[in-house]
Amino acid sequence: MIAITAAAGTTGRHVLAALSSAGLPVRAVVHSSARADTVRAQGAREAVVADMTNPGELRVALAGCSAVVHIGPPMHPREITMGQNVIDAAGRAGVEHVVLMSVTHPQLEPLLNHQSKLAVERHLLGSRLPFTILQPMHYMQNVNVPDCLSRGRFAQPYSLDRPLSFVDLADVGAVAATVLSALEKHTWATYELCGTDTLTGHEIAEALTSAGGTPVRAEQVPLHAVLPEGASDHTIDGFTRLINHYDRYGIRGNPNVLRWLLGREPTTFAQYVHRELN
Repeated sequence: MIAITAAAGTTGRHVLAALSSAGLPVRAVVHSSARADTVRAQGAREAVVADMTNPGELRVALAGCSAVVHIGPPMHPREITMGQNVIDAAGRAGVEHVVLMSVTHPQLEPLLNHQSKLAVERHLLGSRLPFTILQPMHYMQNVNVPDCLSRGRFAQPYSLDRPLSFVDLADVGAVAATVLSALEKHTWATYELCGTDTLTGHEIAEALTSAGGTPVRAEQVPLHAVLPEGASDHTIDGFTRLINHYDRYGIRGNPNVLRWLLGREPTTFAQYVHRELN
């Protein structure tokens, strides 16, 4: 049995789908009973409700699992605590392998979300548990294709001229399934997962226009326009630092590791857009 934390989130759903398609039994760890029904419908063999800030609940949730995929909730003020709790609970429950979903370039210290991922990576390295660390790049799924086409607008809160690399979450899920299907080949490994496309906001709008057959313009919007409703100060600070970094530096990665792990070319942004339209 393989546990997935935060299994009902965007990343969790893609990992769950890939593991289920590969025939791997999944126990989805979620934070509410409503989410439990959702993940069962999406292929989880079992669903357990647990608070990742509660070590006792986590130990019960991970009991009997041979591996756990930990996905920390992004920009959460207690993401480090949650990650450390999952790793400690995995050790106490006899879990044999931890797959940690981190982020490309976690050493970017000004970014709060990267700080959190790096702290959890560090805790995992000191846990003595066999591990595989996955470091995905900026997700293609952050671009809502149907919404952009219906509005005729692609909006982002940083420079439209700054290039960012992307990765398709479906490819990330496929890598997780590959790793968990042959753990002996991937123990003690850290893998950067990046697709082949590095795009500016203008190029994203051009790709949407080409695929959808209707004009889509690129527009830079204020940060407050994209913040989650009711965001905490930590979340606002995290997004502010992230957007400032993207605006000044962008973020880039290399696709070679992802290409090797997939055994094929990574999904391109154009392919992602066409898939979202079908």
